[in-house]
Amino acid sequence: MKLLLDEMHAPAVAVELRRLGHDVVAVKERPELVGLADADLLRAATADRRAIVTENVKDFAALHQTGTASGRPHAGLLFTHPRRFPRGAGDHVQTLVNALAEFLSEQAAVFGDAESFIWWLDRARQ
Repeated sequence: MKLLLDEMHAPAVAVELRRLGHDVVAVKERPELVGLADADLLRAATADRRAIVTENVKDFAALHQTGTASGRPHAGLLFTHPRRFPRGAGDHVQTLVNALAEFLSEQAAVFGDAESFIWWLDRARQ
C-alpha cells in the first residue's frame, strides 16, 4: 500500500517509513502537490493509488461522501488526530512512524486494493 502524507505531516515521517521499506511520500517533498486544494490533492493521490494520511477530517470526509455518492472512488483516507499525534511533541515523528508502520504491517493486505476506505489511525501498541 502506498501512502501520501498531507502537508501537516513532516517529510521526516515519509523518510523514515521509506527506510523501513514502505512506499510513502510527503506532500512537502513534491512541489507540484504543495498548496493544492484538498479535492485536487485527493485526485492526485488517487491517480497514483496512494491513500492520504491527514488530520483534515472535515474536508476529506466531505470529499469522501460526495465522491463515493458520485461514483468517484479514491485510494483511501487514514485520519490522524492531533491529540493522538501532537506535532509539538518531541517524539511526534517516531510516534507517527510507529503507528503507520504498524498499520502498513497489519492492515495493508486487507486494504491493499480497497477503494474509498477510511481508517482512524491510533498509536502503535508497542
